[in-house]
Amino acid sequence: MPIIEAILASDHTLASVISTPDSKSGRGQVETPTPLAAWSEERGYLVAKPFDTPSLNQHLLAAQPQLIITASYGRMIPVEVLHGPRFGWLNVHFSLLPRWRGAAPVQWALLEGDSITGISIFKLDKGMDTGPIYMQEEVEILSSDTTEDLLERMSELAGNRIMDVVERIRKGEKPVAQSTAGITMAPKISKEMAKIDWREGADSILRKVRALGDRPGVWSTYKGERVALHVIKESLLPNSLGKSGEVELVEGELLIRCSDSVLTIAELTPAGKKRMSGGDFARGARLEPGERFE
Repeated sequence: MPIIEAILASDHTLASVISTPDSKSGRGQVETPTPLAAWSEERGYLVAKPFDTPSLNQHLLAAQPQLIITASYGRMIPVEVLHGPRFGWLNVHFSLLPRWRGAAPVQWALLEGDSITGISIFKLDKGMDTGPIYMQEEVEILSSDTTEDLLERMSELAGNRIMDVVERIRKGEKPVAQSTAGITMAPKISKEMAKIDWREGADSILRKVRALGDRPGVWSTYKGERVALHVIKESLLPNSLGKSGEVELVEGELLIRCSDSVLTIAELTPAGKKRMSGGDFARGARLEPGERFE
């Protein structure tokens, strides 16, 4: 929670924390707060969880914030409340706008093989990530980076920069309008998008694992059953694989063919079973020549 920690370390007052409502999770479908709400409640901060515009507006009228900072809120802020706070709403967005406007900028940067991303801190307006920008800073995407890796680094960077932007606002500095060139969209990721298509090349598949492996989790099917895939890497082991999706156990490793290479599925979770190595899965499945992940 670097942004909140930066506010708490400043001479400004944290009036409240706004989070989305609790949602049901786990096998028991227990009502669970977001990580932000849980973190804040444990420390005794006022947490609001508005479920609609009237409840949000009611909270803002009671809290009377002068400035609101949002990050990964996951909902469009209603136009009617944007002009409530004296200094408006700031948003911390994890891309170099106008590239990757939308809900999943980090995932799309990884999926598309970007080498650079960054953070943008801008003033919210009625559009989807279209507001004028106070500051941007680049972040290099490493070849090993996952979505969680990048989010952690960019969150720390945002925490280090947010109060500089607040100070600029205090001094009356105006944000700069976004460029109209290079606009791309980063819509929400669905579970279906996380399915591996073995007809794709190795680079594309490995980027998908890095982008979506943690959430929502990449997967495939074997004999009609869904299999969650956790660790996939490229393999140089000799094999007899021919068509995309074909699997083979070689030297204790589960190999699978894609369009231009051979990969190792190092860890997976079959439907209704525990996480295991690819080799253990292959031995239990008693693979026959020509069998495939669909």
